[in-house]
Amino acid sequence: MINHQARTGILLCFVFSLLMAILPLPGLASAVDHIEEGDQAWSQRAEGHRGPRAAAEPIENAIEAYLSALNSEPENLEARWKLLRAFHFKGEFVLKSKKDRHELYKWGREIADTGRLQIETRYGLRKGFFRTKPEDVVASVGDQADVAEYCFWAAANWGLWGHYSGKMISALTGLVYKIRQLAEVMVLMDESIENGGGHRLLGQFHARVPRVPFFTWWADKDLAISELRLSLQLAPNDLLSKMYLAQALLKFRPEEKKEAIKLLHDIVNGAPNPERLVEDIEVIENARVLLKDQPGTG
Repeated sequence: MINHQARTGILLCFVFSLLMAILPLPGLASAVDHIEEGDQAWSQRAEGHRGPRAAAEPIENAIEAYLSALNSEPENLEARWKLLRAFHFKGEFVLKSKKDRHELYKWGREIADTGRLQIETRYGLRKGFFRTKPEDVVASVGDQADVAEYCFWAAANWGLWGHYSGKMISALTGLVYKIRQLAEVMVLMDESIENGGGHRLLGQFHARVPRVPFFTWWADKDLAISELRLSLQLAPNDLLSKMYLAQALLKFRPEEKKEAIKLLHDIVNGAPNPERLVEDIEVIENARVLLKDQPGTG
């Protein structure tokens, strides 16, 4: 028979095991802790910048933290989209070579695709994310902000991977269809996210995709301009939306050049958003170059 002392010892072991299972161990950070660490590094991403070029250390710290969060909790969609966002920043504002950018966005594409599979499983998208109508995806997902953010940054990484891979590879992988689907889902979920980012993404997408019979017959330059206008309605001070609209007007609506020039002047004479310092500095520099290229505006 087990005596009283032994029974007490067994009970204490059971209670200790239970506490170990439900309480975090000292020194072991949770996914939430890592995300908070990544967010702090993300907020410091402009530190040490030189114009539109960022220092590597802050964004590397953010990437490391978000990767740790995913290692701790692989299905954490917030950590996944924030990692994709950090990849975008590193690729566009830190890395210099096409090869390095291509490798980074290839990794980002893989991380995005894992997220897509997780969304399909979690929300019962039996036909798959890309074979389900955008409105049906939204009906299944509901108002999950992390899914909308995922759509934006997944599209950014997929699109830049395609850009640095070459147009033919992009066409063969059905990339343009994937990006359109992601953007349309995002707009239906929450058009205000990322300063009208869904509309901006759709507008730039239609502006850049060539209209090819049987492949991209749906590419619509008028829709590109209307989507970019919608993005500016949602965030009137967003410099990137102004830049994209100015470019589209100059290219597809030469009769509206006056408006495009005004947009470029607004950008050049404006101040970068402190929360998007490096990103906006690049937009301002690009707008200044484009403005100089317009006859009679130098």
